[in-house]
Amino acid sequence: MAKSLHLHAPGTPVSWRWGSATAHGVIESVHTESITITSKGTQVTRHGKPHNPAYLIVQPHHAHKVLKLHSEVSETP
Repeated sequence: MAKSLHLHAPGTPVSWRWGSATAHGVIESVHTESITITSKGTQVTRHGKPHNPAYLIVQPHHAHKVLKLHSEVSETP
């Protein structure tokens, strides 16, 4: 199933698969180039593109930040 071409903006709530569960967060920023962050002591890189940007996502209940590509997330209500 193809992802929608509708890209998400900062402030958009999103979810993604995390093992057998679903994780949730809010997009903090959008990147159409490579970006690296340190999350839980590990460097994480996503190679954002104009058609598949990388999202820096905040998980408010855990105070963690994660990187996900557009193709890895779904908008949640």
